[in-house]
Amino acid sequence: MMFHATLDSTKTWKQIVDALATLLTEVHFVASATGFSLRQLDSTKAAMIDLVLPAAVFQEYSCEGEHDICLGIDELTKVSKRMASDDKLEFNLNETEQRFEIKMLGQAERVFKLQILTPPEDRTKKPALSFDVRAEMYAEAFKQAVKDIGVVSSHVKIVAQPGTISFVGEGDTGEAQVSLKLGEESLLYDLKVDKESASMYALNYLSEIAKAMSSDSLALQFSSNKPLMMEFAIAEGGRINFILAPRVERR
Repeated sequence: MMFHATLDSTKTWKQIVDALATLLTEVHFVASATGFSLRQLDSTKAAMIDLVLPAAVFQEYSCEGEHDICLGIDELTKVSKRMASDDKLEFNLNETEQRFEIKMLGQAERVFKLQILTPPEDRTKKPALSFDVRAEMYAEAFKQAVKDIGVVSSHVKIVAQPGTISFVGEGDTGEAQVSLKLGEESLLYDLKVDKESASMYALNYLSEIAKAMSSDSLALQFSSNKPLMMEFAIAEGGRINFILAPRVERR
């Protein structure tokens, strides 16, 4: 078998599929000896998703060479919804039949074979980004801030200064501001500000990404009028990054 992996947690797999489904219609995995990865732009090219699942995330993992596994997200989501919480998962790649096999081992043994689509000609390159701000917070704090700003605005401005990160929204009906300050009782537990920064992002993307966040905490990184990177952990050692282009304010 060119590629074979097992995963004890259907929860982990569902988290991954849910996160990818927020932005993508087709997913382009790359399986290699070191692990499973994906790096793709959404159709508007405003957002990017970067997934890394090292081989250690899986209970068994073997891969000879490197393989492109391109699948439709609708089919993948439907299959994931059929997984029972105590199923064990097995993944196999059958290149001769051009099928990606997902086996669910539980009270019954169920096998789904998904058609592999033609991968894009070019792989998405990793953007070279450096950030002036890094904030680590509980995911719940971010989710609530996004909901609060959504009451009045379709965009959120994120502002960071030493000790405080704020989410600000303005719309026709009014303004809203949510501030998180570093402190013992705070939902913000780490904040590094090399330079005071402010940048605006589309709220609809942030709402979708917030819904897909399954870890307890996340790291936000940004600079003034530059992309925002949100990173959260998946299982032991895996991670998903969302990178979102800024909305440059028109003067």
